[in-house]
Amino acid sequence: MFDFNCDCAQEYGVYKNEKELEVAQYMSSINIAAGFHAGDPLSIKKALEFAKEHDVSIGAHIGYQDIQGFGSRKVELTDEEIETTVIYQIGAIASFAQAMGLEIEHVRLHGAMKNEMNNNIEFAKKVALAIKKYNPWLNLYVNNPQTKEILEKEADIKCAYEVDFEEFGTIRQIRELEIKPDTLHFKDIESAKRAREVLKPTPVNYNRVGGQV
Repeated sequence: MFDFNCDCAQEYGVYKNEKELEVAQYMSSINIAAGFHAGDPLSIKKALEFAKEHDVSIGAHIGYQDIQGFGSRKVELTDEEIETTVIYQIGAIASFAQAMGLEIEHVRLHGAMKNEMNNNIEFAKKVALAIKKYNPWLNLYVNNPQTKEILEKEADIKCAYEVDFEEFGTIRQIRELEIKPDTLHFKDIESAKRAREVLKPTPVNYNRVGGQV
């Protein structure tokens, strides 16, 4: 089984994105933007209400503080700034979730921050240690299996290997990969529908029933 995930709450003020929740109907987990690259209190609340109604796993979707550039621009941060940037955003989603009787279970990075994590292992370790400092039970979604292996060994953090479904197009092709992913990321509704017709996804997390095979 695989987890299916998509990003939600990537709105801000008058800028809306209703299509995200259409994709989310086919997911087993959603990543909720934490306000730095996108997301505001109302869109976060709406995404959490969706998660509660549809019983999907919740993750904090974090990025650089670059709302004008949608988190696509790299921001140079000190070690202290990396830690506080990560913890602040996770805490925002976790606190909001707690107020609604929910709990977050993973972290997914966005844009330039995600690219830096997957290509710079020292940066990845700093992010992982910040996540672990906040909650050692959270899963970190990564797009590089080598990064996953190193972080699990050296940072002692739970990781899930993610691939973009659109890069392959079918569940069959993904099942044939030498290194099997734990979670598949979706951006459009047609891909989500097509994948869901083949199998029912299982969340990657620590307190739900279901495992990865």
